[in-house]
Parts: sequence; C-alpha cells; structure tokens
Amino acid sequence: MKNNPTLHRLLAALGLAFSLAAPSWSAAAADALMLDGVTVVDVKDGRLLPRMSVVVENGRITRIASTASLRKTTGAMQRVDATGKFVVPGYLDMHAHPLNAPDPRPTLALMLSNGITGYRQMSGSPELLRARREGRLDYADAPALLALPGTILTDQLAPTPDAARAEVRRQKADGADFIKTVGLSSKNFYAAGEEAKAQGLPYAGHLNMDVNVREAARVMRAIEHLGPLEVMLLGCSRDEAPIREAFSHVHIEPPQIGPASPAAQAMVARIIANPAMMPRPQQFQSLQRVIDSYDEGKCKELAGELIRDGAWQAPTLIRLRTMEVADDPAYRSDPNLRFMPAPVRQMWSELGAQFPQRISAADREVYRRLFNLQLRFTKLLQDAGVPLLAGSDMGGSIWVVPGFSLHQEFDLMAQAGLSPLQVLQAATLNGARFLQREGTMGTVEVGKNADLVLLDADPLQDVANLHKVSGVVRAGMYYPAPALHRLQAQALP
Repeated sequence: MKNNPTLHRLLAALGLAFSLAAPSWSAAAADALMLDGVTVVDVKDGRLLPRMSVVVENGRITRIASTASLRKTTGAMQRVDATGKFVVPGYLDMHAHPLNAPDPRPTLALMLSNGITGYRQMSGSPELLRARREGRLDYADAPALLALPGTILTDQLAPTPDAARAEVRRQKADGADFIKTVGLSSKNFYAAGEEAKAQGLPYAGHLNMDVNVREAARVMRAIEHLGPLEVMLLGCSRDEAPIREAFSHVHIEPPQIGPASPAAQAMVARIIANPAMMPRPQQFQSLQRVIDSYDEGKCKELAGELIRDGAWQAPTLIRLRTMEVADDPAYRSDPNLRFMPAPVRQMWSELGAQFPQRISAADREVYRRLFNLQLRFTKLLQDAGVPLLAGSDMGGSIWVVPGFSLHQEFDLMAQAGLSPLQVLQAATLNGARFLQREGTMGTVEVGKNADLVLLDADPLQDVANLHKVSGVVRAGMYYPAPALHRLQAQALP
C-alpha cells in the first residue's frame, strides 16, 4: 500500500498486513461428480425438487434430472449418495476481509469448511490488485474471490474532492472491482461517488454523520453496516433536521497513527476491534434522540428511495452486535475462539471485560436499544423490498470468527424476522444479483458454477438447518464432512 502507509500500519497492528506470498499448492482438476437422491432447493421461489441427481463436470453443473432416470449412467464419475440431503448454492460472505491475514489460507479454509464458496473482499491495495492479476490469490481449498477494491478511501488518502476523483480513476486503472469508502467527509464522499459512477465502478462503504443517506443512495451501490450506528437511522427520525443540524459538524475519521511503535499498534488494533468502545463526543445523546424519534412511516419512505436508487444493504448484524453488546458472556465462551491466534483471543477477552468499565450501564442500554432497532430496521428493509446481502465483516472485528460468523449472521437475520428462504437468498442469490453474475452463480441450475452446499435438513423449515453442512462442492471438487473437519483442524493456530 505505497499510497497509504498509515492504513498499512493500522492493519499490521492487528496482524492483518497483506500477504502476497504465492500459495504453496494449487487446486487439482476434479473428476465428474454426481450427487444422487438429493432434494434441490430452488432459492428463487422456495420450491423443493426431491429425489434428483446433480451432475457436475469441469466445475459446472451439466445435468439435473430424477435419480431414477440417471441410475444407469456410466463412466468415470464420483457418485455421492445424497439421499435425505438438500442441496443449495454455496454461501457468499459479501462483507469480509480474509486477504488481510499474513497467511490467508487458514482463514479461507475455515470459510470453505462452513459452506462459504465465495466472498467480497472489503479492503484492498495496489499490491493485492497486482497479486490477483498475477494469479497469486488463487488459493486451493478456498472460496472464490468475487470482488476486490483498491485502497480504502479516507480523507487522508483523498483530502480534497479533486484528490478523491483522481484516486478513483487510479484505482480503476489498477483493476479495482469497486470503490470502498470509510470516513470520507461529505465533499470528498460525493466527489468520489460521482466519479465512481462515471467510471462504471460500484461505490460501497460507510457513511459519516455529515452525509445524508438519501443523497448518498444516489451514488452508492451498497451501504455497509446500516450506516453504521445512527447514521442511516437518522433518515427515519421525526427530528431528522434538528438532529442533523446539531451533529452536522461530527466527522468519523478512521484512527491515524504516526511511526508504528508497539504501543501505537496495540492501541489501533483495539480501536479497530471495537470502535464502539471509543465513542465520539455526544454519541450517546445522538443515538438516544434518533431511537426516541424513530418513525416507521418515514423509514418506509426511505426504503422506497433506496429501492429507487438501487442502494443495496449489507447489514453485517453480527458485527454490529459484537460491537454494541461486546460484553455478552456467550462471546467469551464461544468454542470457536480456538481458531483465533492466542494474542487475538487475549485482546478480545480484555476488550470484552473492559466494555462495561468504559461504557456506563446507561450507555450500554442505549447500545442495546440501538441494536434492537437495527434488527427492526433490517426487517422493514426486507419487507419493503430493499435487497440485502449476508456478510460477517470477519477480519479484525471483536468476536467475529471466520466462517462461523456468517452462520451467526443467518441467526441474527432470522431474529430480525426474515424467513428461512429470505436468509438463504441473502446468502446466495442476492450476492449473484448484486455482482451481476446470475448467469454463473446463485442458484442450483444447469450451466451454473458447481459451488454447492449439502445440508442434512430442509433449510426452508428452519434457519438452524443452514448450519447443518454435510458436504461442500467448490469448483466441482467435493468435500465430504470428514474433509471439512480436516480443513478446520488444519486451520487451528
């Protein structure tokens, strides 16, 4: 990241510096595969097609027919008895940071072992873009890299509107798939968004308090984290104008550091892990006013504008909850923490213990009320027809374990009130539509990529059944349950 050494230091502080080492192995070509006796789940409308066989050749689905009609099929083919199983498209983590790890292979293996066959990488660099061009990000036993941005736009990187526009053009020339923004002040935010639109690049990221969500939706392809905090919910407030005026000067800038001393690195790592522990001035007053003045009718009007402008939402509810309810004992006792390096586990445990010390009981209650409102808001968006993407924000966030966290996102979406089919769509079909790749992914159909998840129970009956992964097909290669368990064992630090 030659053009943003500070951001590189921020990531290095978490042990998340970009690794450009070539993978030590490459994926082998898979033989033809047949899944016999499986129930195919149509994620478009929820239809179930029982007793089917799915034939995979050269990484693609080549045939789907009744098992009885294909019983006499011969030839060199790996046959899997999937009787009683359900097959769905591979899960997509549409907000993740696996490539930030010094060696991303354990993280990617954990994701694959949880049924994740593709991801949108939410932080990039010129070096990562170059590595992709050179084929150095093609890891085996890993989900597909679906989208990669350049360096995250901040006011430090793009201090003026002209600089923001120039950076967007530079990132396009480098091959970025989209532009990611965090902490841009309004004038730079809109300049970058307008330039991204002119260059044909999706614009995604966070909003600041000085950015109006209605105006932002006109240039943004995706809004991440529901704002975050109250930034988006402010558009649902009866008192939007006075609150906006009172807090119009508030600007959320990512933490900046000078020379990377160990103390500075440790401090920044903790800020990134849970920025909710270092609230901006008057943050809880602002949150309380927005919560108290929430107007569902106005929120529905906002949803209509988001639909009109094509602004998708990646709520990352798991990331919001681990920030806002960081002292939940369930996080500290999560057995999946064993997959995180010891220093990360220790830092997260310390932050969880410090959360109630730094944030008063009254302010913790504000955070809890905020999260409940964010769940309600997510349901309203779904009901209104605003398209949602499932994402975990794994990669430095407190309590967010790669792979497993996307399943926690499924549960939180269900808690918000989404049906099992809606959650499944957010994790599969919606990602394909967002990326405009419906022709190759997002459903179990002939001609689509053979990225599939086998489940032990009907995912349309209960979201909990999305967790019951008994096998994964990635690019035509079949991973039965024992192979998935081996991937997890190999990912242990």
